[in-house]
Amino acid sequence: MVLLFNLGFNFYKYKQFITHSQFVTAKVVNQYKKNNHWVLKIKNNDIEFYTTTKDDLKDILNKNIEVGIITKNISFWGYLTKFYAPTYHLGILEDDNFKNFINIQHNDKFISNIFDALFFGDSLYYKTRQELSTLGISHLLALSGLHLAIISGVLYLILTPIYNLLIPPYRNRNIDLGVLILIILFLYLWFVNFPPSLVRSFVMESIVFLFAYFLRDIFSFKLLFLAVVVSLVLFPSFIVSVGFFLSVMGVFLIFLFFKYTKPTIFNGLFILPIYLYITMLPISHYFFGNFNYYQLLSPFVSIVFNIFYPFEIFLHLIGKGGILDELIKSYLSLGDKYITFYTSSFLFYGYLIILGYLASRPLHNQNHYKQLK
Repeated sequence: MVLLFNLGFNFYKYKQFITHSQFVTAKVVNQYKKNNHWVLKIKNNDIEFYTTTKDDLKDILNKNIEVGIITKNISFWGYLTKFYAPTYHLGILEDDNFKNFINIQHNDKFISNIFDALFFGDSLYYKTRQELSTLGISHLLALSGLHLAIISGVLYLILTPIYNLLIPPYRNRNIDLGVLILIILFLYLWFVNFPPSLVRSFVMESIVFLFAYFLRDIFSFKLLFLAVVVSLVLFPSFIVSVGFFLSVMGVFLIFLFFKYTKPTIFNGLFILPIYLYITMLPISHYFFGNFNYYQLLSPFVSIVFNIFYPFEIFLHLIGKGGILDELIKSYLSLGDKYITFYTSSFLFYGYLIILGYLASRPLHNQNHYKQLK
């Protein structure tokens, strides 16, 4: 019912959208040269589309723009997902002050772009995307459940002493702070324009909170399925999002890990990153082919990232965000050289079938099952 209402509402907006040419404010999320013209990918809260221009554009990646769109020949499916449309009168808007505050702390535009991606969900330059893909750490720069988990943990640590000081002791601290943190995270999602992987993560965290409140199993595949359904009902365009699929598979593999292993701090912090790198390799290389031997270090980089991310937030808040720039540049340079290989479709779909079998297979170790419950 909710899905039908959402589709109906989007169809109404679509009909209004195509009645005449539109002027929209949006962000340039990709920019590249093809033959003798520029290709731009433009996105706002309602639409995502491609356009081309022969104008001699400067670097406007992640810039907010105002542009006119010729809306004829746009299908409803294209409106829900992505479409191509001619544009006119492209104008660049001023940068937000909070981004300027981040960018002035760095001398290299590629490094400042990395932190804009980490904090605000901005798109990365092609060169940086290639380096991160080669090093096997693209997931660390794409806002996802890992970032929400770290932010949630930091918020909990900061808010707990304030809560204990101001709120009567008969209140349930974990429930009150859980609701408050979810509200803050929702505002953050709105702030970064609801990227697919982050929406899935937020929906997941909300459902986990409800499952924990009602003392339900939080490592249930039913929980993941429910999060996927809710995300697709709210945002039908996610059905064609590679980022959404990779995000779902990452959580699926985490649940699979805890189905067959004991949920301990050591397993979660040290064994899980290595397991995820190995098990995600056939999936990620179906979409992205870059590889070099430094990629084998990515599980350990993922472990360090749990400290690096909140530390960099702190450094940028006090205006010292550029302290580690040279170290970051040196590490990224390791991804300049690479070989390319892709997982074949036969192996990819066969691997998914095996993972599905392992997830559905009943546990014979009942003691382990009771531990998970």
